[in-house]
Amino acid sequence: MEQQQRQVRAIVRNIGQLVSVAQAPIAGASGPLQVLTNTAIIVDDEGNISWIGPDQDVDEQLASSEPQQVNIVDAYGCVITPGFVDSHTHLVFAGDRAEEFHLRRQGISYGELLRQGRGILTTMNATRNASSEVLLDLAVERLAAVRAHGTTTVEIKTGYGLNVEAEERCLRIINDLNSSPSLPHEHIRVVPTFLGAHSVPPEYRTQRAAYVDLVVEEMLPTFAEMARFCDVYCEREAFSVAECRRILTRAKELGYQLKVHADQLSPSGGSQLAAELGAVSADHLDYASDADLDAMRAAGVIATLLPGCSYTLRSPYPSARRLRDHGLTVALATDYNPGTSYSENMQMMLGLAMSAMGMSLEEALSAATINGARALALQDQIGSLEIGKRCELALWSIHDYHEIGYHFGTNLVQSILVL
Repeated sequence: MEQQQRQVRAIVRNIGQLVSVAQAPIAGASGPLQVLTNTAIIVDDEGNISWIGPDQDVDEQLASSEPQQVNIVDAYGCVITPGFVDSHTHLVFAGDRAEEFHLRRQGISYGELLRQGRGILTTMNATRNASSEVLLDLAVERLAAVRAHGTTTVEIKTGYGLNVEAEERCLRIINDLNSSPSLPHEHIRVVPTFLGAHSVPPEYRTQRAAYVDLVVEEMLPTFAEMARFCDVYCEREAFSVAECRRILTRAKELGYQLKVHADQLSPSGGSQLAAELGAVSADHLDYASDADLDAMRAAGVIATLLPGCSYTLRSPYPSARRLRDHGLTVALATDYNPGTSYSENMQMMLGLAMSAMGMSLEEALSAATINGARALALQDQIGSLEIGKRCELALWSIHDYHEIGYHFGTNLVQSILVL
């Protein structure tokens, strides 16, 4: 009844194929992604979907409403999916690491680059030395590219400041991205994550316990109102299980939701820790054992795969089929960062997941939309096109969604629409 009394903000008409990814049955929809043809969407004045049905029935739906000015969007028969939900990025940074990219092709491992003080620390120095204005301008430019490839919600981590002042500066920039006047009107949702435990900064190289103290005792309380999540990099080149447990335990007490970079370069124990502490997601999982995966399933942890890292590092791709066989919900994300996955393109992640990780198109689309939303604990708001959810659409320049992944190497999204 309340939905019927709300004003209509917009109607999206003439949708050739609506790939709803709905989690509840929709009348007339077909297949695992709940696909409808010749469809329309009515959006209420709060930006939520209030009706989905045959385009020919729109006028009947509006007949009982009071006369009003309504924005009509003509989809011209295109394919529409939910906007992508990119649940793992490091988008706020300065500088680049092109030199490292080529050093790895000469046989130098990512772990060796970290031991040499390169990797994350290279980006840390560039980020610390950049002004807030430069960092914001770079982030806005990158966000426009993210949006152009079909993403409507993106998580962004800190972790390239690694001191109180620089981490706070990056968090403020991430939060500013939700209200920056530099962004176009087709807005993109930004979810902030604090990743102070990304690497031990050089000034604490011989005092790592003191740096963990700084994260736990000063950074976490200071940033509790600025970040939705706290993440840690649980890896032998970064932070131990004990250090990560201490950081995440305090974060949970302060009201953060939890994420873990887990088992990327070695069997680090990160997946088990994510399960132990009830993290929303554990990401990477290259070296996760069967026992790790079973523990994650029992704890309801989302398994986030980041195929861009395997592509860049030329490492074996984790098997999505293996994770699904263990009963896990699998999400896909870009891990957009300057060192190990310099890509803003979620379409490429779908392609890699299908070609190298054993995913079907339907599984990959779900992983990049509704399961990405689950990895951000936003599945009740976004990630699928259903009544009551936010209207966040990707409009594709294709005639059938099966062209996704098939026609590769080009951007198939013509625009996004957030109402």
